[in-house]
Amino acid sequence: MKMNQLPAFTFAKLDLNFAEPDYEPGKTKEIKITESSVINYNEASDVKLKITAEENKEISVFVLFTARDTLYLKAELEAKKASKIKLVEIDASLNEGRLISDVRGECKEDAKIELVQVFPGLGDIYSDCTIELTGDRSFFESRTSYLSRKGKKTDLNYVANHRGKDTLSEIHADGILKDGAEKTCRQTVNFISGAAGSKGHETEHVLLLGDDIVNKSVPLILCTEEDVEGTHGAALGSLDDEMLFYLESRGIGREDAEKLIINATFNKLLRYIDDEETKEKTEHLLEEVLV
Repeated sequence: MKMNQLPAFTFAKLDLNFAEPDYEPGKTKEIKITESSVINYNEASDVKLKITAEENKEISVFVLFTARDTLYLKAELEAKKASKIKLVEIDASLNEGRLISDVRGECKEDAKIELVQVFPGLGDIYSDCTIELTGDRSFFESRTSYLSRKGKKTDLNYVANHRGKDTLSEIHADGILKDGAEKTCRQTVNFISGAAGSKGHETEHVLLLGDDIVNKSVPLILCTEEDVEGTHGAALGSLDDEMLFYLESRGIGREDAEKLIINATFNKLLRYIDDEETKEKTEHLLEEVLV
């Protein structure tokens, strides 16, 4: 299957234009959601979530994945006038687990879609998200934390299509790449003619822990409207010697320092999980996989 496609192709030799996970979805089981829900998948499946927030309503949907095989999750989000949808995806896959997430959404007038992704698992991650900001003053916010490990695929793609006036998008990712990791993260803000007064911001912060790392960060802004504001950027770094010296002087070695930073990266997203039972379960899962 083909996914994670950039709206505007770059040089093909960079292998950035799309991803092709070795998987073909079967017949999907459709689940319609109009109320706040918690869903736990602990076995492989192909699932379609149709999430609808009626006018002036707020709903939150939490999806936890702990399977040992492939979960293909297709989510269709419709946020009607002055509504809000929060979708939280938590991947704590074990061993050979793999999450393929395909999110499509539309925000009507004064509506908001919020996507929170916690990806610390031991398996492959493919995440594709495109949100249409069709209504005036609509808002899309995405926050992702990921840990990429040796021999595993982490391939991410986020697109905000600004169509209405005075729309806003915030696309942010924080990631950690360990020895031998390979990861691609695409972020696109697309200002379409008619989206006057709109703003879009995208950032990615990547911490490199080890050698032989392949990092591909693709911050992209497309524009056919003059009266807009867009910012983008990607920052890469590693544990510097001064920080390590400071920590070691207080009895914290390099390995423990890495664990502290990894945990801090994921824990800051926990405040976006406003279901207490889900938050506790997520904390427990993080303890299992962040070793």
